Amino acid sequence: MFRFVFGILTCFSLFGISPFARADSLNIYIDADFSISQRAAEAIELGVQTALAEVGHQVGGVTLNVVRKDHRANSKRTLSNLRAFQKDPRAIAVVGGALSPPYLTHQQFINGNGILLLLPWSAAGPITRARPDQENWIFRLSVDDTKAGPFLVSRALTAAHCDRTALLLIDTGWGRANSSTMQAAFSAAGEDVPQVFMFSAGLGSASARSLAQTVALARPDCVIMLANADSGALLINELHQAIPDVKVISHWGILAGDFLQRIPAETRAEMELEVLQTCGLRVERDGSDILVNALEGASRGGTVFRNLADVPSSTGFVHGYDLTKVFLSALGEAAKSPDWPDASIEKRRSMVRGMLENLPAPVPGILKTYDPPFQPYASDRPDAHEALGLSDLCMAAFSEDGHLVLADSADQGH
Repeated sequence: MFRFVFGILTCFSLFGISPFARADSLNIYIDADFSISQRAAEAIELGVQTALAEVGHQVGGVTLNVVRKDHRANSKRTLSNLRAFQKDPRAIAVVGGALSPPYLTHQQFINGNGILLLLPWSAAGPITRARPDQENWIFRLSVDDTKAGPFLVSRALTAAHCDRTALLLIDTGWGRANSSTMQAAFSAAGEDVPQVFMFSAGLGSASARSLAQTVALARPDCVIMLANADSGALLINELHQAIPDVKVISHWGILAGDFLQRIPAETRAEMELEVLQTCGLRVERDGSDILVNALEGASRGGTVFRNLADVPSSTGFVHGYDLTKVFLSALGEAAKSPDWPDASIEKRRSMVRGMLENLPAPVPGILKTYDPPFQPYASDRPDAHEALGLSDLCMAAFSEDGHLVLADSADQGH
């Protein structure tokens, strides 16, 4: 059903040009993994397109087109896409995909070359923290792992009542950064630092089985896991065989692919599997006209989204929508300047970047009203380019039919 929607979206981005294109148009690139983490990439694009459709793909006298770039989970392809963006005289911003490594790898290139990067999913903490000698061009409306790591640890120690926790983390910059953050959170809580188990991004079935058996030797009652959808599915199934009563508290990376289809409902229930989310489910529970309208706008091509549970990788949709609304506000303000019509594309990017840091009015979104979403960045203000914070984090569980539901007590204290 979800692919039906993208039959419509393809008409927006076929060959990288939308039907709205004209002489005074600007391009928004989406650099994402449309091959392996396809669900997340398509959810992000759906959110972007839905927000653009609400304004007729126009703001400040400029028509906006979406250019889809598939990096196929390869950081070198992201660099190629960034170089293409640099050479495009109409490219105004890049929307990133689910993976953190491409932007961790090329952070200095992005900031050093004035590439306006908007992140609706990638969670690794260092991405939005620029070097002191560089201007910061990266803005995130998503989970920030400097907050997510401690949040997951708190969840394990309080709501899940874990006495002996193991960390099971992918061996990438994303996993290693979280290893440090979460170990520090255990220490700050006065708890013993848990045993850490790392695994490669190319984990196979045999390696997953061996790793699960090794984890079992530590006799944990809980596992905090950071994994992509493929490795996460392998590990969950093998952990269930090796330690059937262990609880699993997962980062949201498992939701970027076909994880759910590979895990039996009985396994999810017996392991009390929970997954990190931002609080879209809480917003939906409490009622939101903006969310209702966004879901209605996203319902195209015979597909109807009545609630967030109907949208695969729904956080990608929510974040893509909210971040695009923020971007549109900044672009609209920048276009009011008398310098805008004759400005070079490099100058226009800089003008939009400046407005993202200094928006004069709040921006209503699905998750909340952003007032403001961002602030001018400085090394002593490390969260200045983070639109979301600790209070925006929740935990979700899976219903019997596989839909995400707000976990019990997930929003206590927020």
